Amino acid sequence: MIAIIGGGITGLAAAFELASRNIRFKLFEASPRVGGLIRTEHADGFTIEAGPDSMLAQKPAALELCDALGLAPRLISTTPPRTAFVMKRGRLYPLPSPSVLGIPTTWSGIANYRLLSPAARARVALEPLVPARRDDADEAIGSFFRRRFGRETVGLVADPLLGGIHAGQVESLSMQSLFPRFIEAEARNGSVLRSFRAVTGGAGLQASEPAERSARTDGLFRSLASGMGELVQALERRMPDGAIQCNTAAAAIVRAGDGWRVSTAAGETIASAVLIATSARVSAQLLRPLDERAAARCDEVPYVSTVSVALAFPRSAVGHPLAGSGFVVAKGYNALRITACTFVSSKWSGRAPAGSVLLRVFAGGAHDPGVVDLTDNEIVELAARDLGDVLRISGPPTLTRVFRWPLAGAQHNVGQIARVAEIESRLARLGRLFVAGSGFRSVGIPDCIADGRAAAAAAAAELSAGP
Repeated sequence: MIAIIGGGITGLAAAFELASRNIRFKLFEASPRVGGLIRTEHADGFTIEAGPDSMLAQKPAALELCDALGLAPRLISTTPPRTAFVMKRGRLYPLPSPSVLGIPTTWSGIANYRLLSPAARARVALEPLVPARRDDADEAIGSFFRRRFGRETVGLVADPLLGGIHAGQVESLSMQSLFPRFIEAEARNGSVLRSFRAVTGGAGLQASEPAERSARTDGLFRSLASGMGELVQALERRMPDGAIQCNTAAAAIVRAGDGWRVSTAAGETIASAVLIATSARVSAQLLRPLDERAAARCDEVPYVSTVSVALAFPRSAVGHPLAGSGFVVAKGYNALRITACTFVSSKWSGRAPAGSVLLRVFAGGAHDPGVVDLTDNEIVELAARDLGDVLRISGPPTLTRVFRWPLAGAQHNVGQIARVAEIESRLARLGRLFVAGSGFRSVGIPDCIADGRAAAAAAAAELSAGP
């Protein structure tokens, strides 16, 4: 029997892998529900995501899991136009197409990139002439963009887009851990732009050719018709009776012969192997009695708090055309507290009733940790205020939902890959003890799914190998 600690998408994916192999397991989740950050609500005809709203199509693990669960017919793509915008001094500038994470992949795209000054555009165009860095030392996102594309791209592209995805500081976040394809592109061709242009249509660097073709026609992201909560529900239905125990936090892990004893408030469970799929902070608490150094390395992974706010309005109350997927805020160029806004009812079909629009606003993160401590009313007010002028909104929202995620965002800062490698090496010496999830190697839902399944497969293999 294998014990899984943590019922987020990583733990659920690990449980699915074990169930598919007919290996007994128990999954312990401290909260009243599984799914972690994935949570969908339905109210008054609106489909509201509390956490992630989609899966990156270019990484196959999530779509493969959906197929295995019979959810493939339920997958939907973003609705055209898929234009995303960056807010600079109160104005929304469209990201060029084709582009990769805000960097145009054509000369005309660079020349017409109005978000950047003419001098900054010229600097981006000169990127192929910048000498490539040949060592393999980790580097912060801000440093990489400054070196390859020029100083102005740090505040207007890297910070709102790459930093915004992770609610972190681009001068700390690891390029190698979070966006390794940029590093590989520089190493392979000596130029990021040269590598991007080698990919047909500039769709990206993480995909096979069929996936690139799909991304160009169907967009980069997929969701499920009734929201991402469908994925969690489908996984729950595949679990054996009694295999999932919610409201059951793991208090301790101790050696028991060749295996482990997992202690919870509900009692003790003897397991041949243990897979920890919790935050790095919780992992540190469980590992400290077993390996102080591994625990200390887990504690080095910082976390940030964020909030998301769903706001619904009559379509007639919003003057902006909302023709796109949403915008991110260049914090150094605007006096707003929000970091991004998704045009939910434009991005996905069926998310709002006819005659209404649904917007989703994000705030907090490394730039503004105090937002999570505001009251619901204060959060709604700041979101509506920040949106009012740019989207030309008149009148109050007809529906609001506030979701807080305190210390839920793992920050893969410089050194993350080496940190995780050391943790895994030390756990390997203990035997049949694994960690997985967003606090370690995973970036996004597909990675968490792949990591959970891989860890479960490794645990199964060790059991098959015997003592």
